[in-house]
Amino acid sequence: MKTLFRQSVTFLVLLAGCVTASFSQAKSAFVMNVDYARFRYSNEMGYLELYYGFYPKLLTYNSQDGKLRGGIKLKTTITNKSQGTRFLEEAVLIPITASDSNDATFRYTYVAQAGYSLPFGEYLLSVQAVDSLNPERRDSMSLVLSIVPFPSVNGLSDLELCSKIQESADKSDSFYKNAMIVIPNPTLVFGASSTPVLFCYSELYHIIPESTYAVKTKLLDSQDKVVRESTKNRRYGVKNAAEVSMVNMTSIPSGRYRIQLSLSDGSGLELMKSAKNLFVYNSHIAVQAGTLVSAKASELAGLSGDELSEEFRKALYYATGDESRTFSAMTSSDGKREFLSRFWADVESGKGRFDPVTRTDYLRRAVTADDRYRALGKEGWRTERGRVFMLYGEPDEVERFPSSGENKPYEIWHYFRTEGGVDFVFVDRSLFGEFLLVHSTKRGELRDDDWQRYLK
Repeated sequence: MKTLFRQSVTFLVLLAGCVTASFSQAKSAFVMNVDYARFRYSNEMGYLELYYGFYPKLLTYNSQDGKLRGGIKLKTTITNKSQGTRFLEEAVLIPITASDSNDATFRYTYVAQAGYSLPFGEYLLSVQAVDSLNPERRDSMSLVLSIVPFPSVNGLSDLELCSKIQESADKSDSFYKNAMIVIPNPTLVFGASSTPVLFCYSELYHIIPESTYAVKTKLLDSQDKVVRESTKNRRYGVKNAAEVSMVNMTSIPSGRYRIQLSLSDGSGLELMKSAKNLFVYNSHIAVQAGTLVSAKASELAGLSGDELSEEFRKALYYATGDESRTFSAMTSSDGKREFLSRFWADVESGKGRFDPVTRTDYLRRAVTADDRYRALGKEGWRTERGRVFMLYGEPDEVERFPSSGENKPYEIWHYFRTEGGVDFVFVDRSLFGEFLLVHSTKRGELRDDDWQRYLK
């Protein structure tokens, strides 16, 4: 197995010494971005590159020796899915330092990269990132991916979406490959205020050196309509080559898109194709707003950037991972306000598997949850009972069972009008007043019909 951990910054220092003072913690939720691309390695193995992205402004820092010091504990696990064997378990500490809260460090995304050669097969990838100075602030992801052989003729790797690609002879650079510096953008967010140009890197395998290929790059919107398209003719002269495309993203309206790269022969026959989803945020481009979006914008008009971040932190139960990453990448109050206006319009119209709820009612639930369910220093809306209350509202009936004999305290919440009647069971497993969800009959929630074992 070949392993390589690359970082896109050089200002890191080790966390050591005495702490003298604390720096205020970020109000937005801690967010980790993870992307990957698969490349050819050998006839028996493939090569997996992982791209990690973090926002230094979302970390907790201590003041030491006139510097702000924090860090990220990053753990990556790769398990062979069919065999159940753990192929890799790697943990690293990424220390980050800055001179003060106005340091440029807080304005940019921290990017790291690791690479592994893996035998062909199906794997479970799990990544967990923890704020080193506040372990409660964490993010994680897991997904199943396949490492498969490339075709014996005309193979195309995954697309690696990047913030920068430039020619270079500096092989010592941590992001050097194929005579280029290739810096990934694991946030997959592009736009005028963040990453104005999308660079796309891919590798071609087993092509005919003497042939001329038509390389077509398309940017498609969420309806699969072509927004940008370019074609160039290429003769590579080698059997294996790298291909770089670029798209200026500053004039693209905000939204979800897909970039697609394809190669065709001289007759126009498409030989290979690869695509990847991405997100565009351009606050300077006005998008036709609906009545509900406009109403939400009016409600948010007087809030500061910090207040908007705090509100979205409480709304995370409704947010997808992509929405969390997109919001965390925003630095301007206007951008956050526009995002939240559309977000609340979606929530009030019925978002995903959840029933509609107004912004006012949801925030009122947060206040109630803080009063009722605060435990072990944790805000009430962040506890398990608080989460259920925030998402589903006041239960129709609550059965409370105090500790008795060998049984721990527990509660059963009944919602009679949801899905024909659903229950939530919470147990005070630690006996310190924090009731954890151990079973529910609600679709999409934790179900464990043997939940009573937690009472002992």
